Amino acid sequence: MKTNIYTIWVKTGEVALGGTDSNVFIQLFGTDGRTEVLHLPAPDIFAFEAGSVDKFVLEVPDLGNLTRCCVGHDATADSGWYIETVRVQDDDTNREWLFTFNQWLGRDEAGRLSACVEC
Repeated sequence: MKTNIYTIWVKTGEVALGGTDSNVFIQLFGTDGRTEVLHLPAPDIFAFEAGSVDKFVLEVPDLGNLTRCCVGHDATADSGWYIETVRVQDDDTNREWLFTFNQWLGRDEAGRLSACVEC
């Protein structure tokens, strides 16, 4: 099975208390399959803070044309998180997708810990 390298940029909204220290997860869906739910390990203590853009590189099976993106967190610390966008680039083909969330994820803020959007 062919694998692809996807570079992912997760943008946290620049709103008061919009960042989180919880564990963040992502799942990508495409015309040729989907990933498992994948943990995005924070590269440092400033990851997923308000106004930040965090970059991750995933090597996963080729998903074809991306159609949907789901993100969430486990509410272990500073559970409210304002996710603005997720941008995904297929490093093999330079195709790029932008998933716009512009919403809170958190028990108190939104009553849910995850959300999915279509591209």
